[in-house]
Amino acid sequence: METLSTQILDLTAAALCVTTFVVLVGTLWSRPRFRDISRAPPIIPQSIPYVGHLIGLLKHGFEYFEHLGAKHKYPIFTLQILGKHVHIVNSPDLIIAVQKNPRIYDFSVFASMMLPRLFDLDKKTMELASRDLPYSGGSWNLIVETSRIFHRCLSPGPSLEKMEQAALTRILGYLDKLASDSDGVVLDLFAWLRTMMTVSGTAALYGPQNPFSNSRKLERALWDWEHDLTRLLLAPAPSLFARKGYHARSEVIEAMTKYLEWKGHDNASDLTKARYQAGITHGLSIPGIARFEIGSIMGVLVNSTPTLFWLLTHIYRDPGLLAEIRAEISAGSMKRTMALDGSVKCTLDVPSLKEMVPLLLSVYQETLRFHTHNSSSHKIIQDTILAKRYHLKAGSIIQMPGATIHALPSIWGNDAHQFNPRRFVKSASHVDKLKVQPGAFCSFGGGVSLCPGRHFAATEICAAAAMVVARFDMVAVNSNGDLVDWQIPAMEIGRITSSIPLPKGDVRVKVSARKETSDWTWDFGFKEELVG
Repeated sequence: METLSTQILDLTAAALCVTTFVVLVGTLWSRPRFRDISRAPPIIPQSIPYVGHLIGLLKHGFEYFEHLGAKHKYPIFTLQILGKHVHIVNSPDLIIAVQKNPRIYDFSVFASMMLPRLFDLDKKTMELASRDLPYSGGSWNLIVETSRIFHRCLSPGPSLEKMEQAALTRILGYLDKLASDSDGVVLDLFAWLRTMMTVSGTAALYGPQNPFSNSRKLERALWDWEHDLTRLLLAPAPSLFARKGYHARSEVIEAMTKYLEWKGHDNASDLTKARYQAGITHGLSIPGIARFEIGSIMGVLVNSTPTLFWLLTHIYRDPGLLAEIRAEISAGSMKRTMALDGSVKCTLDVPSLKEMVPLLLSVYQETLRFHTHNSSSHKIIQDTILAKRYHLKAGSIIQMPGATIHALPSIWGNDAHQFNPRRFVKSASHVDKLKVQPGAFCSFGGGVSLCPGRHFAATEICAAAAMVVARFDMVAVNSNGDLVDWQIPAMEIGRITSSIPLPKGDVRVKVSARKETSDWTWDFGFKEELVG
């Protein structure tokens, strides 16, 4: 096991590998025996008995599943890992069947096992958080109540709209500053977007006393912590083997503790207020609540930032696509007014983007499809027959890898492995087929694990992208500032919290305000002005 631990620490394994490995360590060494072996999913042989598939997962992450799925073409198959059966689902129909039965296929076991390691929660805090308390409609623990709060506050309505406006107001400030340089600015695209999205996303959560507003040091600590999450989860002594992430996490927790002690949450989002009150109700201390709260930050930032990066990269590298999206934005979502002095104010109407700029929405959805590398994990609570076909034993694990589903030609067509920016435009011939297969799009999970932040993410990312596209020209440059061809960088697959991988390396660009609109004043327009 020492050799295996060393390999794990040296590899940034995909989230699937992590969750599978954690559950295996806790429940392994019992080999399931199926009563009716003829109805069990087919077992894929491994080159090295007992550990062959585990090595494959650690080496290749989610791409290992994609390779096996393409090779064997089963709707569901089984991997035997350290004696445990792990069922890999590659069919939208079977995914829906799993999502419809949360009492049989349990998602929460993974959360409860990972939280103490990820957020440095002590035994007493976990005991308090695990107590069932009476709520309207039933009794449940803090983890369940937190999920309910997320879904309530991030569903369409006033609470969500306030967060969207707060985030986009901060994004507008960053873009105005960028436009003020008449000669253009050379920057590393992902690094710049990371700062902008960190400040805007945390502003939406934490309001005027947001501790991340003016602290690049705290921003770096946040992303250093995220980078080391795999080691923090698996290393036997995180303070030694994940030293950078361990200390970075402490910085973030200390900042959030001070924020709560200073009552910053009193002026924060409804989401932050509700999560704080739930922590108090369950008896958590302020530092304990701060540790739970940092999970909100991860949920808001770690996927929205790379998604915006990939979205802008795909748009700007294709001049024809860029021109079409600009034309749609100008015709459908831009309201121009001219003052008596001749100055022009342009308002980008956020609520209209979905209907009036369908090509941008299609590129956003295709970005998610093409770049998603998540996996939804469930533990089987009782013996069951999945979709009346496959006998699955209690204690086994189900994994539903998004990258595999998103690469199936039977669902997406012969160009499934290519980026098609028009794939989700309503006039596309295959869209009707996708509508009858809701399990085919896995970027936001599904069932009880459906991402509650999907509405916030779509609005923030698409509105930010529309404003950038409408206002700025962007070209790829080298380290000397010379023009080069746009390149799509490789993806850094394997970070635990990232469904959308970060780029390997960065893309250096020169950004300049478009000449025809550089003198305009810009703003986002909302259904209601909810934030002063």
